[in-house]
Amino acid sequence: MPPKKGHDKSVKGRGGNVSIRQGDRSSVVSSQFVTSVFELNQLPEIELPEVAFAGRSNVGKSSLMNRILNRKNLVKVSSRPGFTQSLNFFLVNSLFYMVDLPGYGFARAPKQVIRKWHRLVEGYLEQSRNLRGVVCILDIRRRPDPMDIDLLNYLNAINRRVWVVVNKADKVSQPKRKARRKEIAEALPGFVEKLWLVSARTGEGVPQLVNSLMEEVG
Repeated sequence: MPPKKGHDKSVKGRGGNVSIRQGDRSSVVSSQFVTSVFELNQLPEIELPEVAFAGRSNVGKSSLMNRILNRKNLVKVSSRPGFTQSLNFFLVNSLFYMVDLPGYGFARAPKQVIRKWHRLVEGYLEQSRNLRGVVCILDIRRRPDPMDIDLLNYLNAINRRVWVVVNKADKVSQPKRKARRKEIAEALPGFVEKLWLVSARTGEGVPQLVNSLMEEVG
């Protein structure tokens, strides 16, 4: 259960205990790494709402999470795309966790290792009682591929809320954005009602996305 207002609790993580105190609900004012989860029995002991982040290994997921968290390098960018093997939990405003899922699309690990990643991610997405939704990140310069579509269909099948976020808006000129947005929307499943256009580099569109996440976890 979430801690009561004004009461301190602590989350037991791989790096030690992290203090939790009731936080701000309107903007990101504090953030910290809590733990890396390699098995589902390692999830944080203190239960709080969770929002997971998913996307291809080169889509700018870590950069977008750092922008949301108001931290420069809290979420580490792997030097070997596709090799993140854990669920990484970040505490936001002492109110909820942002969960960094392994990127997909470039992993060249052995097949048995990849299968282990899949079991971990699928087990988490299907079993977590605290997961409020998944931010699925796309690149505005690229048409969604079969893996992107499969992920969205899978999340819809297990009744998870999805925010479809189109990152790297700064890489496309204003006159071309409408066409790119239309092309991406036409490639997505019909249940996707909204695209969130953002730029991790400039911060464009990020406050609106943060507000939506805060409303969901609040």
